[in-house]
Amino acid sequence: MPRINADYREDAKKKIITAALAIATEQGWDAVTLENIAARVGVTKGALYSYFDNSEALEQHLILQMIRLIRDSFIECFSSEDEIHAALDRTAEFIFLQPKPFVPVFIQAIANIPKESAFLQNVSALFEENSALFIGAFERFRKKGQIPDAVDMAAAVRAIYAMTMGLGLMTHLLNKDPENAKKVWLSSVERILLLPDD
Repeated sequence: MPRINADYREDAKKKIITAALAIATEQGWDAVTLENIAARVGVTKGALYSYFDNSEALEQHLILQMIRLIRDSFIECFSSEDEIHAALDRTAEFIFLQPKPFVPVFIQAIANIPKESAFLQNVSALFEENSALFIGAFERFRKKGQIPDAVDMAAAVRAIYAMTMGLGLMTHLLNKDPENAKKVWLSSVERILLLPDD
């Protein structure tokens, strides 16, 4: 019986997070309230406290889930292409030009990230995990001879990560031109990875 309860709890938490993600994507980060989430899930606001201690805990779970989903989309962009320039172009489209504003919502959320130290450690650990996955994705192109051996992959991934966050912030929070951001991102990543011109 405890196993069923544990499975039910996990399933309910996933439904709550999925509802919160849908609200964030459709209406923006500020619309992610307990009232809106409860209405979307079809429960009372009080019922949410059965799964999350408070609104901050739910928000933290949501931010961590967004980081994972964005990471998975990046990995999909790299694993579904056989040529590095095509993979980078597909990734840039996802970051800057996608019709559903998932990345912009993440940028809004991360700009208001809770400063609780345990949560920041979780975010840091997830970024480290993501970096290792991104290095693995780039290594596939290095093995094909598309990225030079001289590239320090760990340093390159950190630089790309930081630049992506900065350009994402400028584009999605400060409303700068997404086409220009895509162009800057692509040319900068190509330089970081020491790629020859197409």
